Amino acid sequence: MSESVRILTVGTGAVGSIYSWRLAQSCEVTTVCRSNYEAVLRDGFEIDSEKWGKEVFKPAHVARSVTEATQFGPFDYIVVTLKALPDFYSTTDIITPAVIEGKTTIVLIQNGYGIELPVIEKFPKNPLISIVAYIGTSQVGPGKIKMKVVERLQVGTHKRSIDSTESCDKFKALLEKGDVNVESVDDIEKVRWEKLFWNGSFSPVCAVLGMNTTEVLENEMAVDLVRRLMQEIMATASKALGEEYDIEQHSKLLIETTVHGAPNYKPSMQLDLERKQPMEVEVILGTALKSAKENGLDVPTLQMMHDLCRALNVHHQKPRL
Repeated sequence: MSESVRILTVGTGAVGSIYSWRLAQSCEVTTVCRSNYEAVLRDGFEIDSEKWGKEVFKPAHVARSVTEATQFGPFDYIVVTLKALPDFYSTTDIITPAVIEGKTTIVLIQNGYGIELPVIEKFPKNPLISIVAYIGTSQVGPGKIKMKVVERLQVGTHKRSIDSTESCDKFKALLEKGDVNVESVDDIEKVRWEKLFWNGSFSPVCAVLGMNTTEVLENEMAVDLVRRLMQEIMATASKALGEEYDIEQHSKLLIETTVHGAPNYKPSMQLDLERKQPMEVEVILGTALKSAKENGLDVPTLQMMHDLCRALNVHHQKPRL
């Protein structure tokens, strides 16, 4: 095992457990677990995947924290699958104990736009890989994972980081050894913006209104809210990227696609709100809002939705602060 590629997964919930499992087909994987620590240490992850079947995945090592996990390092890759919540905690502070300057490659499999910048600032000499995931998976009990058949990763490097192409290619090959559907992209920022078109509109509307996608689509005022949000985010992306989008047509197509592609679906922000857990407000709405303001755009719907979701976050987390 000493010659195996060593991987540390930080935030081993639904997404982290699936990709740790697939990477473990060729690597030595250590997982940092919190609420599911006891269950995973005792029984491993009980995975029921429509793509890869049923299996109990037992990581090489299970730790309660990154500091505890360092005894199993050094690690070639740190895979971050934590929720991106910069208003609640610092991802860079959490992973720091396991990062070796200039050596450890940091892999971000997280939602949102702009998540790479704090990592690049804190670890300017370390390779960075940014991954956008499209996967339906949930943790239905401690260490018990259910996954739908469709999964896809888009993998790229960030223009502000050091040249990470070699590390990115090697990591992509490791994912492919685990039969992961992975695609290399030249412009990961564009990919992140385009995921926001849907995630930054349907997700907060479903969360605030307490409606799933079908209920939103059947409500004229709710659909109009989604449309306005979507079009403001598209206009912001156009300015930021210098990319021309047919905003009217593109938003119409995304809404129509949702009718058949994601019926009766509750986005992660809605599920988080229902559980009174923090929503990823800043990386999904906040960074888009900041970009709009920097480019002199008027985005009243985005501003309103950001403020509503942020207020809900503060309200539900207040007893814990």
